[in-house]
Amino acid sequence: MTNQSVSGASPDTRRAPYLVAVAVFVTVLAGYVWTLAPTVTFWDAGEFIATAKILGIPHPPGTPLFTMLANVWARLVPLGEFAYRTNLMTAVYSASAAAFFFLLVAQAMRGTAEDHAGRDRIFTLGGGIAAALTSAFSFTVWQNSNETEVYMVAALSIAATAWLAWLWRRHRGEPRGPHMLLLIVYFAAVSIGNHLLALLVGPALIGFMAHVLKNHPLQNESDRKVEWGQWGVLTGAWAVLIGVGLGSTNLLVLGGIAFAAAAFYSAAVGGGRFAVTVLLIAVVGATTYLFLYFRANVGPFINEADPSTWSSLWDVIARKQYPPRSPWDNPIYPSGPGNPGRSIYLMALQAQNYLQYFDWQWAKGLAPTQPVFAGARLPFTLLFTSLGIYGAAVLWERDRSVFWFLVLLFVTTGPALMGYMNFKPGSSLGWSRFPELDMHEVRERDYFFTVSFQVWGMFAGIGLAGIYRELRGRMRRGGETGGRLVAAPALVLGVGLLPFLLNFNAASRRHGPEATLARDFAYDVLQSAEPYGIIFTNGDNDTFPLWYLQETEGIRRDVAVVNLSLGNTDWYLRQLRDNPVRPFEPEQAPWFVPFAPETPPPGLHSMTDEQILNLQPQLLSSELRFTAGRIDKEYPAGTPLYVKDILMLRLIQENWDRRPIYFSLTVGGGNWLQLDDYFTQEALVLRLHAAGEPDTSRLAPGIMNLPVDMPRTDSLAWQVYRYGRLFEADTLDMIPTNRNIATNLSYPFYALGQGYTITGDTERAVENFRRGIHLAPIFPQLAPALTAPEPVIPDSADSSSVN
Repeated sequence: MTNQSVSGASPDTRRAPYLVAVAVFVTVLAGYVWTLAPTVTFWDAGEFIATAKILGIPHPPGTPLFTMLANVWARLVPLGEFAYRTNLMTAVYSASAAAFFFLLVAQAMRGTAEDHAGRDRIFTLGGGIAAALTSAFSFTVWQNSNETEVYMVAALSIAATAWLAWLWRRHRGEPRGPHMLLLIVYFAAVSIGNHLLALLVGPALIGFMAHVLKNHPLQNESDRKVEWGQWGVLTGAWAVLIGVGLGSTNLLVLGGIAFAAAAFYSAAVGGGRFAVTVLLIAVVGATTYLFLYFRANVGPFINEADPSTWSSLWDVIARKQYPPRSPWDNPIYPSGPGNPGRSIYLMALQAQNYLQYFDWQWAKGLAPTQPVFAGARLPFTLLFTSLGIYGAAVLWERDRSVFWFLVLLFVTTGPALMGYMNFKPGSSLGWSRFPELDMHEVRERDYFFTVSFQVWGMFAGIGLAGIYRELRGRMRRGGETGGRLVAAPALVLGVGLLPFLLNFNAASRRHGPEATLARDFAYDVLQSAEPYGIIFTNGDNDTFPLWYLQETEGIRRDVAVVNLSLGNTDWYLRQLRDNPVRPFEPEQAPWFVPFAPETPPPGLHSMTDEQILNLQPQLLSSELRFTAGRIDKEYPAGTPLYVKDILMLRLIQENWDRRPIYFSLTVGGGNWLQLDDYFTQEALVLRLHAAGEPDTSRLAPGIMNLPVDMPRTDSLAWQVYRYGRLFEADTLDMIPTNRNIATNLSYPFYALGQGYTITGDTERAVENFRRGIHLAPIFPQLAPALTAPEPVIPDSADSSSVN
């Protein structure tokens, strides 16, 4: 038999509005495509796109499902370049999630068959549409839907689970009911190969089912026992999957015990077949992780953590590469006996961080670069906060089971996740108390809480439907009839479009001057190196876009990109040794053809596996003298050397006479190992001169107290480099990530301006200083002089102190 409704009356058995759901999907997708990133973006996207192209392995936990989905999608949908296709895939998944959430809300608003309000299609369908659009175009949801990222695939899994849970309730007592639960198990199991965010739907699902079973039991007692057995089996399966996804043996054992107990009970009441099927489906879904094992043994060019053995595969799943952090630790300090523990102040700062991200969701475009509680956004934050609270009250009245589902989903993916993740202070908060850079997260972490913002958007949309219903009722009681009775209150639902209008400028990755910045910056760095050069990089944003260009577009594969952040891991040192040397293609950099050797150099280093495993960070017990060509450097006793430092010295020692060696400007001076006496600046890179003295006739005093190679820097900065649309905009007002990259792009121009000032070429100095100031106003005192009718370089233009 079918389920009973919340009120106990007969349920609404009308067909779900699937055609309207398709319209919602198309509408949301159109908004996403309009603002879709045209190419690679910063942070993880470059790595994900590159590994999708070559079926490689990104950073732990490896996201095998996402890699396979993106690879297949890009083959089947040949629209634009590879990055555009994978960006589009994310948009499609996110729009699909919006359609499923629309179905859930629209059906919940219908109530029972006897409910007159549920027959008002503007109330039910309009409320569902308002909920879907408000959530889909909240800032973090929208921005994560415009690039290649894993979070919206997880959101689709959650939204599909929500709809399947509603269908299970509708078909209880029928054969289709358990089938919905089995599909939910498969979605959960397969989703751990994408991102664990998908499993956070577990508490909402368990709470939803428990509320339905308790408040609307089936008439037959044996059927009731079977359903409770199914509930227990799903609860145990969820616990097991959490243990697998976290790589936690303890959680896996506890979950296994819970599942076994539930399966035993289920078998005793006649549901043993269901329990066995759940187990089999969960195992099949989780097999996506086998992709990592098999591909690692093939040896793709990007093979992070090298899960080529069963133990290393488990280490990847368990994220052993990253420092441990528990919810009880002070996240600023290493976990362990010396950790002072999480303080009340830190928890308050973390809560403030979440509220800051919540404030971004509804009108970020009004102050896109103001990170903390902008006054222009406040009225809209208060509006949508109030709408969400009222919407929750409306949903409590309409469908309490769905109410509990969404409330638990919000709590789990919002405040509870904030407490569990225990982040450092955000990159825009807490600097007075925590003044050091490494005391903060390297980027804003709003994307972790994406689903909670989606849920609140749905509550706000439901709140709009509730206001529509109240207004229509008052107008009817006041004697209003005709079209105005419908049209006037229906305008209320249009408030659901405000996030689209007020977030457009901030969420769009297509229309701003930085739309192609990640790709262009990667191109510029790679094209700075002579054939077969080594470029030392430091983090995500100066590495992943370079990987993207090399692996996806095939640009400058001869250049060896060495990421120092990975240089402390043994697997990375092995891959640097084992990855093949790829040929220089003259047509990609014709200006460097005269510098290409007749034969490619050998591999980067010759350390054996045993030597690599024996490398340890150390404090030098005695003085170390390092020589490589003309480099002769002494490191005194007590100098700390990390594995990445030993790697750097070894690469220099084995390649100083084989390859040109560079450091990206993004690599801070703390990673130079005091070798800056041997550096010259060549645009965006610092060249290490180990084989011979630099040609002093080409040099001028530059920035960072380093000499600049004027001809090379000038030709690269003015003839080779790409800047996207940065010089098309009158001014640049960008988020910190893009602003930092633009600052790096300004350094060659400041260095050239400095050099031309010294040599007396005022015209060229002005040209370069103007470009530098446009990209990053490091020296604002230059601006008035440079904009004068007859520009004069003031004495204060000395930029040698730039650090």
